[in-house]
Amino acid sequence: MSQELAILLITILAFGAVAIGVFVIGQFIAVQVRVHQRVAMQGRGAALRDETETAPGLTSGFDALVSTIFDEKRFGVEGSVRTKLRRVLIRAGFFRVDATKYYIFARMATVVVFAIAVLIAEQFMVNSTWYLKLGLAAVAILLAVLGPDAYIARRTRKLHLEYRIAFPDMLDLLVVCIDAGLSLEGALDRISGEIRRQNRHLGTNLQIMGAEMRAGRSTIDALASLADRLGLDEARSLAAMLRQSIELGTDVGDALRAFSDDMRDRRLLRAEERANQLPVKMVGPLTFAMLAGKLLPWLISSRVTSRPHR
Repeated sequence: MSQELAILLITILAFGAVAIGVFVIGQFIAVQVRVHQRVAMQGRGAALRDETETAPGLTSGFDALVSTIFDEKRFGVEGSVRTKLRRVLIRAGFFRVDATKYYIFARMATVVVFAIAVLIAEQFMVNSTWYLKLGLAAVAILLAVLGPDAYIARRTRKLHLEYRIAFPDMLDLLVVCIDAGLSLEGALDRISGEIRRQNRHLGTNLQIMGAEMRAGRSTIDALASLADRLGLDEARSLAAMLRQSIELGTDVGDALRAFSDDMRDRRLLRAEERANQLPVKMVGPLTFAMLAGKLLPWLISSRVTSRPHR
């Protein structure tokens, strides 16, 4: 009976995982389409409420369920805590207005999934010792608690690396557009589509910044907001440099050209640094492979010689 129950739980869990994966992919595609449509519109006279806010009539039943049950106020996520969590999610690439609600839902769902997995594993560990079961439960609790935050941190680091790679190219396009006679606002609006083809998240942030400027926000404030969303020192330096150029009346094109050369040199230095780290990182795997190559034939030969002759 216990084996039949375990098989049934495994089947239900596998079906649920596939269904959740299909749903998440569908929601992701739908959100990206709505982001592109909303940000591309010429929003004159109305402030940007949120870069991925869903229009009335498009909210699905699951979104309404998550928004109702997993509300931030119900779980004590308010004020500065909600603002900080919202900033962390935006830097990780989650632009939805209800991203905090889905974050709470994901944390609770992770705990439930790992609890079910531990129950299923214990069905196959009937003859195991109690401390082995306790260790399995402790590992599951640790993964359930730290898993979502670890995923967000890893995603943020990955996006930061992508931003740093694409940032010099964005500055080069800005210099070309400004030398062609466009204003700073027009150049930023012009390059957003091109950057989106190279880096979707950076292009989306630029489109959001363009929508903020069309809604009446100043260019310097929009750049500061972009730097806060990206979480990059390069973006903060760009905002400070443009602020000083505009306030002092210097040529923005020359300042951007010098800043672009500096960013490109930094990208080259980072690439050289990562290349110099490769030999050190390869020492461990090569040592393990050499030891395995020496020990494996000896183990095979010892097992063959230890067999009794018939």
